[in-house]
Amino acid sequence: MRNVLDNELILLGGKGGVGKTTCAAATAIALLPKKTLLVSTDPAHSIGDCLGQEIGDEITRVEQGENLYALEISADKTLQEFKQKYSSEMRRLLETSAGIEHLTRGEREKLLSLPVPGADEVMGLRRLLDLMEEGNFEKYVLDTAPTGHTLRLLSMPDVFDEWNNVLYKLRDKHRFHERAFTKPDRADQFLASLKTSTTELRKLLRSQKTEFVVVTAAERLVIEETKDLVNQLRSFGICVRHLVINKLFPDLNTDFSRIRRDQEQKLVEEIRTSFYELQIMEVYLQPSEPRGTDNLRQFASLLYS
Repeated sequence: MRNVLDNELILLGGKGGVGKTTCAAATAIALLPKKTLLVSTDPAHSIGDCLGQEIGDEITRVEQGENLYALEISADKTLQEFKQKYSSEMRRLLETSAGIEHLTRGEREKLLSLPVPGADEVMGLRRLLDLMEEGNFEKYVLDTAPTGHTLRLLSMPDVFDEWNNVLYKLRDKHRFHERAFTKPDRADQFLASLKTSTTELRKLLRSQKTEFVVVTAAERLVIEETKDLVNQLRSFGICVRHLVINKLFPDLNTDFSRIRRDQEQKLVEEIRTSFYELQIMEVYLQPSEPRGTDNLRQFASLLYS
């Protein structure tokens, strides 16, 4: 799997509990000594637990990991900062949209406070994009949320773009009725910046320097969810070339182990048949929890030896 490390942005995801955060942290360590940023968009945030140190919403240097930094993005916090920064533009946008004249002042204020569909996810990805554009790191590894949330996250640029197009139409309709064919104002510039953000996010996710590594397990429900994830990623135009089958039971000389291995091997063969076009890596359960940089280095050697 070493050619995974050639990418600038590596996303890891899968069903909850398959070990995607461990794989993401190990991937970040495998990229060293290149200056690497490990980022989490998972609301549950497990990166800190995996690394064995506290990680928050500010970029933090990882102890015992030279050139390794980590960040747990708070999508809600990022969205609130966005609203504060662009509050006047959003108010102007609302005031110059068709139909606003039928709303009371209280109704207008309530409308402003409503959540924008997908805005928190988009702003979380936008923050990652901003960090990449700043160019302070050579490599970026993204630990995503479990499958359902990840698919929602990746589809949000399209949903957000549709919402943006509706606002454009409402403004144009208002202008037509008011005969106010004026030059673009700050609200127009605000909409244009949102449009640019979604365009850039799509470009990033579909870039040749971006790859999504899927982590799965030899379990029936996990396999079915993995099939949905891979199909959706491809429909988004996101590169998927590698799949990790994690937490396989070791081949021990016991009846329990043999029965368990026989069951798993049937499912492994199904995975290999279903994803024949992917490069597949099998990883066995380890005797100690892969927590902390030393253990993660050992785990990284299994993935990227």
